Amino acid sequence: MPVEWPLAASAADRPVDPARPRAGLDRLPVAMADFFLNESSRLTDEERALMAAMLRGLVADIADELIAALPPLLGAKAERLRDGLYRRLRDAGLLTREGVVALLLRRADEQQLSGHANRSDDTLAAFVADQDASVAEAAMALTLARGRRRDKFGRLGAEFDDLAAEDAVALVNAVTAALGQLGEDVDQSLGTAAQLLLARHDEGRRLEAHVALLARALEASNRAGDDMIRQLAHDGDPALLVALLARRAGVDQADAWRLFTGGEAMMLARLAACERAAAAQILAAFEPMSGSSAAERFIDRFDAIDENSVEQRRRWLRLDPHYRHAREALDRGDG
Repeated sequence: MPVEWPLAASAADRPVDPARPRAGLDRLPVAMADFFLNESSRLTDEERALMAAMLRGLVADIADELIAALPPLLGAKAERLRDGLYRRLRDAGLLTREGVVALLLRRADEQQLSGHANRSDDTLAAFVADQDASVAEAAMALTLARGRRRDKFGRLGAEFDDLAAEDAVALVNAVTAALGQLGEDVDQSLGTAAQLLLARHDEGRRLEAHVALLARALEASNRAGDDMIRQLAHDGDPALLVALLARRAGVDQADAWRLFTGGEAMMLARLAACERAAAAQILAAFEPMSGSSAAERFIDRFDAIDENSVEQRRRWLRLDPHYRHAREALDRGDG
């Protein structure tokens, strides 16, 4: 909450008076949707504040880049629209994009997981000085990428390059349109600024891309075994741990992350052919909120997963994601 995270206070959504006679005609459908949400899936106040702060930061960064590219007089006029930009875009529904929310949720999950674990950068720091040039280079790139995204309290944020290409296009044009309310005389200058900004967008600089590069280098140097899995779990580095498990399992990193954070960490461990001791280390590092008895039930789940189930899940995860999404949508519709 903002009181717990002072830096998020200005970026968090404004509190709303619980007695809201002015809430509008849409209050009932919103209340219906909110009331029946699964409690286990609902965002916590911490997650909501952090995600709102990150999204505000992304919008502000995009606006700053666009304004900086304008002629001085137009830039000064555009600056006056900057403060209310996030609220206007949110109210217009222009920030409601699945890919953007997925990015924010991943960062919030990663922050929570590394926060519960005793996070250490010792292993990553050691990789920077590794004798294998590919490992050292990838480790340095990841260290710098994380450093750019962390605030002074060590919390991860999101940068423009972390957005998927289609989300970057949508957000840049949304911010451009909001600034375009200055008048028709600014449209051409804003359009040019938007094109220049999008031309610099590079998904290869995404934080997840740097993590995947180091995982690939570790696998290539034959250091993706259970000893490394236990070490990364001990360090409290969920992103690199999951990327390495994904490499070993032969599945997409995004799918592996969804398994890890969706209650199927033991299935991911099975897919990656982890031994029981490595799976137990993962639970010890990233399931402290569940308590020891719950952790024991999780390791029982690891023991109960048979090879046939593992191979069925592996084959499913290797299918085209668009096909899987369509199948899941059809199954929900039939149900």
